[in-house]
Amino acid sequence: MKRADSQLNFWGSSTTKMQMKPEVNSPPHRSLRSALFSRGKQYVVPDESQPNRQRTPWSFNLRKTKSKGRFTKWQLFHLIRRLVVVAAACQYIEISMLATWRTIEVLRSTASPTESFGSLTASLIADYLGGGHIRDSRLVQSLLDGDTTPRNYTIFLESETKTSIENCSEVPLFNSEIYNFNFLTHSYLEMVLDTSYNTSVLADLELVVVVVDCSFTALVSGDPSVVRIFDLVRSHDNSSDLYLVTVSLSVQDYDVPDLNKNGPALLGMLSVINAMNAASVEQFYMVAPTYPFQRSLEFEIFDFIGITNDSHLELRTIPPDPLTQPVTSLFTARNRGFYDGEVQSNTHSMYSLLDAADTKSMLTRWEWYGETIIADSWAWVHGIHLVFGMQTVYSLIILLLVTYQNIRVGKIWIGAPFAAVSTTTLVSRGFLVMISWYVNSFWTLYEFALSNAAKLSGNEIVHVHKELVHADVLVVYLGIVAFLSWVIRERIDPAIAIFLFEIIHKHRLSFIKISPPILNKIITYSDSVFHLGKAEVSSSVNDMSPLDFWSTFQIPKKDGTFLAASFFPKISLLGLIICYAILRKIYRYFYPEPVHQRSSQSKSQSANEKTALTLKGTLTNFEISTGAELQTRFGVISDYKNYVYFKGMKFASADGVYCSGYVIVNGKFLAKSKDLVAVAMIKLVRARFTNVYVYEVEGNTVKDTARLVCPETFTWSDMWQLNVTVLL
Repeated sequence: MKRADSQLNFWGSSTTKMQMKPEVNSPPHRSLRSALFSRGKQYVVPDESQPNRQRTPWSFNLRKTKSKGRFTKWQLFHLIRRLVVVAAACQYIEISMLATWRTIEVLRSTASPTESFGSLTASLIADYLGGGHIRDSRLVQSLLDGDTTPRNYTIFLESETKTSIENCSEVPLFNSEIYNFNFLTHSYLEMVLDTSYNTSVLADLELVVVVVDCSFTALVSGDPSVVRIFDLVRSHDNSSDLYLVTVSLSVQDYDVPDLNKNGPALLGMLSVINAMNAASVEQFYMVAPTYPFQRSLEFEIFDFIGITNDSHLELRTIPPDPLTQPVTSLFTARNRGFYDGEVQSNTHSMYSLLDAADTKSMLTRWEWYGETIIADSWAWVHGIHLVFGMQTVYSLIILLLVTYQNIRVGKIWIGAPFAAVSTTTLVSRGFLVMISWYVNSFWTLYEFALSNAAKLSGNEIVHVHKELVHADVLVVYLGIVAFLSWVIRERIDPAIAIFLFEIIHKHRLSFIKISPPILNKIITYSDSVFHLGKAEVSSSVNDMSPLDFWSTFQIPKKDGTFLAASFFPKISLLGLIICYAILRKIYRYFYPEPVHQRSSQSKSQSANEKTALTLKGTLTNFEISTGAELQTRFGVISDYKNYVYFKGMKFASADGVYCSGYVIVNGKFLAKSKDLVAVAMIKLVRARFTNVYVYEVEGNTVKDTARLVCPETFTWSDMWQLNVTVLL
């Protein structure tokens, strides 16, 4: 064998040209099916004596070819595959960094921006009122025949053409204890009586009839904590002067800091409308403290001051006797959510305002706004995602440097971004995240599962920092996939693993809906949990009012089957990954890779010689020196060729070297990519504070013995000149 000049092939393998007898029988060009399912342990680099032969994208040409610089469709296909893996690595980094940012927000108990928590709608009333004066509306002229005599019944609007004076017959959850003539009339008259000391507007009006819109959201859902009705009233002085009083009642928390009083209260918001096109509307705020835990309402009228930073209405009392009674501030909001002891909570405060800008919108929509506050004293455990993300950033930087050095000399080579992350590392990461779940009492998983359940069941909205669960579950998922890959002995492409996960995660609710047993389990459990928000009171107190008080609640013991059902799509994805790995193994069983015999073997060899050659025939010098067996590299890693064969000689491929975690520093030393930071620190402090070993490289040969790195071993310029090549 005579050594000649060095050549660089198109795909970035720096090799040495050798003059040897060409090998005759080379395997045919691989199909797309083979590229997808086979991990391709071995392949032969064709000789230039076959000029019309097509080359695979990752082949290593040790001689100058006529087609150098041209892309084949297979080269382009594999290049795109590697770019997709780079995109998957960037996606992983983004998820990790977002989780880190959310961790900081949770530790600081940062409130989310004010947002909408939905609206309660009443779609029928607007059609019955029209667009002019109330006296000219269809409600008065058609339903009452223009007669404004007070009625002793309630009108229920069931549809645009159907009304009733009994109930909403087509609403299964209709609450007759609330929506009846006696309770609704009594409530209105109490408001008029209790607030007459401050305003005469309501006192000058006489109730004609109570109107209930059967399409009202809370009525349809059976919510006993909010009520909206419409009272048709007339002036005592002029019976044809009609008004519509919109009464919006909500049972919610209140707090009077000056008097150290807090508890439930009934907030009443009233608007008085004379015409649908009126420029101004009379509005009133009133509160009945302690209701519904007392029989009498005892409303007090308030002035609206504003909205506090924690999304509470701030109201100021208007005492009947300012000389003897103090003016105090009252803060109120609908508090919802859940907590686990004093260290973890997911609560939100909601408020609603009277909208006087659009009369029709004020009647048909009851908007609720607020903010969510998520507190978790154990959220620091999610900080590990910063480490995971930075490790991936480091891998991308190394890959970028190697790719850059190849591009400088006119070669195209893109390695695997996850090459430096071994199967053990991925499994360890997943194990660490599961430990963090245990330390965190599975709180993050539980609140995310309840958030999904609320969307599926139509219960109250639960806002969560979904980035935390996204990152947690992705890390555990990749750890399990890596372990399964090691067990099945197949490589799983990171792009397939990560982007399939992203698709499943994005459409998780749709996948749950297609499985009725899973959906039923989630809805049943969530309904039972959210029902805990109803205050526990004695039967005697409960009989005082048909309205209920709902607030934040302590979560029960976490149900493992509920969590498993909530993450059913991800569990199913693991089954899909197993099927993919098994299909690859089946394919390679029926379409095995060709085996190549080393040209150095002869029949007249002793037993010891054959044993030595068997070892050397199985492993390259690179593998023997470093201990990195290419054929045993499994996990979440891009597919690549382990070896290349040329003239009967076996080389570790450039991809094999890089995916084993090694790079060549300035063509002189073979070093572990993860040790480069330690090498830089040794040079920076001018002291060897840790032992780092490298292997000298001569051409395509790795020396058998390692060399200890000293501050003078590398120059700073060497650190930037990273590359890979085929190695014996």
